[in-house]
Amino acid sequence: MYLIYRYGEAIECYQEALICLEKDDPLVYTTMISVLEKMGFIFNIQHQYDEALNAQRRALQIRNENKPIDHLMIAKNLKEIGNILFKQEDYDDALNYYQQALTIFEEKYPKNHIEITNCLREIGLAWNSKTDYDRAAEYFEKCLHIIEASVSLADPMISDIILYLSLVEEKRNHRELSLAHEINYCLICLKFRPLDQRPIGYSFSRIGQHYEHLNKPILAIDYYRQALTIFQNCLPEWHESRIDMEL
Repeated sequence: MYLIYRYGEAIECYQEALICLEKDDPLVYTTMISVLEKMGFIFNIQHQYDEALNAQRRALQIRNENKPIDHLMIAKNLKEIGNILFKQEDYDDALNYYQQALTIFEEKYPKNHIEITNCLREIGLAWNSKTDYDRAAEYFEKCLHIIEASVSLADPMISDIILYLSLVEEKRNHRELSLAHEINYCLICLKFRPLDQRPIGYSFSRIGQHYEHLNKPILAIDYYRQALTIFQNCLPEWHESRIDMEL
């Protein structure tokens, strides 16, 4: 029902189902967990984060009480709670839940499992939001090390992590390292997503900025021109990025 945006009606149905389950058959905990997680999903996409958090925490509590050996599902619950807390900008609590999830995933999964890399990425993003760029870079590096050895360069997660690293290294004033990551990101985009011009244009622009800060004006101008050409082809005349590049 929520797939056609009738969120309110879906929540009412789930709440009624939950009441019936608690009253008539409280031992059917798996169904209760499923209902709570679906409610949490709907609240989340409606940006009702307090309600989403309550639903996910209740699902976690029921799972811990009834099937504590279901470690992987518990870890996924923990990660989802971390995601909601991150959206609420409660980064300390988010990190706590992410770390709990990561510990379980690392114990139960091979080291290159997607759940592990996802947790490492989310922890890096949380440290970045707390402006602890050294810790953010540490977790992004761990994530990149794993995914580079286990997936194709065409996987979007690789380019995303490389871009995160570039932005974090810039904040750490590691300009040359940031530039190296940015060029790597740009090359991957050019090779595997050449038709997605806008990210390539923005990457050219950032490379130009790096060269400008490194006192290499000829290279900076060259990349700015490449960025402008792309912006003129894919952005409207009134777009801020295009106007800034044309000045």
